[in-house]
Amino acid sequence: MQTLPWYKQFWPWFILSIPMITVVTCIFFIVYSVQKGPDMVVDDYYKQGKAINLELSKFQKAKALYLHGDLMIDADKVTFAFTKGDASKVTALKLAFYHPTLKENDFDMILAKNANGHFSGFSDHINQERYTIFIEPMDQSWKLKENIVLPATGPFKITPEYK
Repeated sequence: MQTLPWYKQFWPWFILSIPMITVVTCIFFIVYSVQKGPDMVVDDYYKQGKAINLELSKFQKAKALYLHGDLMIDADKVTFAFTKGDASKVTALKLAFYHPTLKENDFDMILAKNANGHFSGFSDHINQERYTIFIEPMDQSWKLKENIVLPATGPFKITPEYK
């Protein structure tokens, strides 16, 4: 009985193929992860921390003014109405939508005051997803924050409680 040399047999090549496939897969995932890095990484954490402290004072100012409101989002129309607090000096609001993971889904919009005292605006960027929204006047003196999930059947209650 004559045996074949090892390189002509099936089993050595089968056993060697497992680590070879693993190495190729690892190289693929390393290249992919380097090219498609996360969007949420911040380079300068010290400046980011200082900005967070500044933001917290804006939330405290909204709490001191006792600002509450209802936010209604219907398809591409956004309406905000203050329900408590003095917002008579506010002529327009900046509304920022931040997606929790995808930076390309973040967008801002301006809400103008209409005749009945509500603020409204239109945007074609609104998707049926989860967002963190920030509401602030154009002078950026205070800020409100709320986490929302779209679509919604009723208005979102916006309070000055930082969450």
